[in-house]
Amino acid sequence: MLPAIEITYQLTDLMKEKIQLALLTFALKAIAIWPYWVLYLLSDLIYPLIYYVIRYRRKVVHSNLVNSFPEKSEKEIIDIERKFYRHFCDYVMETVKLLHISDDEMRKRMRFTNSELIEELRGDGRPFFVYLGHQCNWEYIISITMWMDPSITAYQIYHPLSNKVMDKLIYRLRSRFNSIGIPQKQAVRTILTLMREGKHPLVGLISDQRPPRKPEPEWMTFLNQDTPIITGGEAMGRKLDAHFIYGSVKCVKRGYYEITFHQIEPIEGEAFSYSRQYMRMLEKDIIAQPQMWLWSHKRWSMKRNK
Repeated sequence: MLPAIEITYQLTDLMKEKIQLALLTFALKAIAIWPYWVLYLLSDLIYPLIYYVIRYRRKVVHSNLVNSFPEKSEKEIIDIERKFYRHFCDYVMETVKLLHISDDEMRKRMRFTNSELIEELRGDGRPFFVYLGHQCNWEYIISITMWMDPSITAYQIYHPLSNKVMDKLIYRLRSRFNSIGIPQKQAVRTILTLMREGKHPLVGLISDQRPPRKPEPEWMTFLNQDTPIITGGEAMGRKLDAHFIYGSVKCVKRGYYEITFHQIEPIEGEAFSYSRQYMRMLEKDIIAQPQMWLWSHKRWSMKRNK
């Protein structure tokens, strides 16, 4: 009887997940059908609630900004902080819009200025590893498939979320433009299979978060702070003999973004050269538009072992 009971519980949990996902998707689609001007009006209304009332991660954001820009006054820090929260609310609304947005509208919102770089490099059959940061609206970068040859397929390496309902929702959002998610543990095997099939995988890596504590990570100075860096993407890419590219994203005006690709060349004698160069390039973009980076994550909570 025990196996039957376990199966019943599993089916019950699965049904609950399906119902929760359906209700959440329905509610978000009801918001997504509205035009952008309405969504930005909602964003403007949500901003004071998030910033002044809920105070979502205010201490983390303020501390990150103060430590990253020691040369700036308190007034300048608070100005960046407020602009960050305004953009963060925009980001949420823009991401919900993915559930109801046309290809033409997306082409206007996220423009790829030099996608021909990918075309020029793909003749050797090697995969592409594209480094990105939590800059501007990173969710819109999945629209890259509309700017590429059909033989190039976009993939994202991701860590599945512990909340299964949210994991399925995020996966659905990020698959909007035929972009495919690959769980990290399956990445190398999946990419090798794609290459054997004659495909040209373009793999997106968002590598500006905190790395695992074990093994001891590599360190560098980033935004005036001793910073651990994620090197797993580089190790994986080197195994696959990938091209390494950085996607530099900037906000042109509210809700409109541009991305420019830069090929990353290794520096002889520098350990994890691709990862370090990516961080240096991202740092320049953050300094240029500091309000556009995700300051609310606990990037510097890890300290170097003495």
